[in-house]
Amino acid sequence: MRDTSSFNILAAVLILMGIALLLENYGIIHGIWMFWPALPLIIGIGFCMLYFRSGKDIVMLGLGTFILLNSILFIYLNFTMWSLLAYLWPVFIVILGLSLLACYIFSKVKRNILIYLAVLLMALGASFIVIFAVSTILWPTSLIFAGLSFVIISFFEKRAKETRGTIHAKKK
Repeated sequence: MRDTSSFNILAAVLILMGIALLLENYGIIHGIWMFWPALPLIIGIGFCMLYFRSGKDIVMLGLGTFILLNSILFIYLNFTMWSLLAYLWPVFIVILGLSLLACYIFSKVKRNILIYLAVLLMALGASFIVIFAVSTILWPTSLIFAGLSFVIISFFEKRAKETRGTIHAKKK
């Protein structure tokens, strides 16, 4: 028999959110609309919980992490100013990198491409954030950083292959 406690919790949360939003629509309470990112937050947590319960589909964890982190950014923007998104858009790139990093960390089969992409995206997003904080005309330097990171990844990949070749030669 299926464990229905998770569904009951989700149902209760959705009912309470619906009641709160209805009360706001009728002018009984105010300010609830600022918490709309709680819905994707709950969905993101749900995807992460599904992964940790079953442990089978790493896509659940990646998607859950991505939705969860984006909803945290949206909560921040709701309580500050959405116009900050003109400067904070590179955070979406960093969030994608963090999602891939979570997939790499919790994956049973370690795929190097995940860690490479995660580091590349986080570094690219961070460089965009720093560059846009200084001057918007300097954005092409982030492409230089991306190119340099590919060179570094290629160097380490080549070095790892040489090390594996040396180890196999010693075994024979």
